[in-house]
Amino acid sequence: MVLCLAAPALALVGPGVPLANVTLPDTQGNQHRLADLVKDKAAVIVYWSVSCPHCRTEIPRLMALDKELEGNPMVMLFVNADGKAMTPAVKAYAQQEGLPQPWLMDMGPNDSLPLADAYDLIATPAVLVLDKKGTLLLAQEIKPDLKQVKQALRNAF
Repeated sequence: MVLCLAAPALALVGPGVPLANVTLPDTQGNQHRLADLVKDKAAVIVYWSVSCPHCRTEIPRLMALDKELEGNPMVMLFVNADGKAMTPAVKAYAQQEGLPQPWLMDMGPNDSLPLADAYDLIATPAVLVLDKKGTLLLAQEIKPDLKQVKQALRNAF
């Protein structure tokens, strides 16, 4: 279970962790290997939940950052933590906010959360910044510091 919390969480993995070897479904059921989506690009992975009020605040800020950095070799991926039953709500919110596709779901075998497990995520929103080689540069939960995210991205290009 991933929670939306009001205070910063401390369980995140640190910098230097390699890209998680996970395959995630999108809201249409198509499978996507994370490595294929971020290949040779810096990446921002946003882990979110439809019911998380912090996500509703932070996602527009992160989308603005994506637009600001347009033209750089990067990809911003949104991975939802809510599970299969929430797929219609995930689609509706993603469309409403104009999130880039694919709209990924953190769903693995036996109701596992492969991305959350790989990076020790326990709260939403979470932001992971990876360099072009897939190495984790920054991991933050709850209220991502956009200055730090932007600086990590500059180091990632």
